[in-house]
Amino acid sequence: MGTIDDYRTGNIVEGIRKAESVLDNRNTFSADDPVFGHIREKIVAFKPVWIAKEQAVEMIQQSRTLAVGERVCRALHPDSPETQTVFLDALAEAMINAGKARLVDAAAAIAIVNRQANRRLIASMVAGKYLELCSAHPSDCIFCKAERAGIRCFTETLR
Repeated sequence: MGTIDDYRTGNIVEGIRKAESVLDNRNTFSADDPVFGHIREKIVAFKPVWIAKEQAVEMIQQSRTLAVGERVCRALHPDSPETQTVFLDALAEAMINAGKARLVDAAAAIAIVNRQANRRLIASMVAGKYLELCSAHPSDCIFCKAERAGIRCFTETLR
């Protein structure tokens, strides 16, 4: 799973770039290739889950700090639709301090979730907690790409 520092420094983007390179060329890797296994381990560690708008709203209401910024995957796909990610608590604080997100209140974060409710929402674990709520663009989403490559990362549901 990613760390807050990975997001703050932008290292998460480089990690996604490397993972995409392997996934986009998966025909050159066998399922038991250590490189493919390493990518699987890294992606599954985020424990991504599809969530309903109502679950996102509940997570927002339970958070003490909220921030909104560009989807992390969009840095690699600037031509993809512009959607925003809601960052929660410690990740929100780090992204604000790094200038990668702006502080918002719960009403603004909920409005963004509502505006993007026609897209599927993903909660992903960062530093052991669900701190990232992303409005997925499936063709660019690293988790969706992993699923298409046979890596089952959406196995759990958020409770």
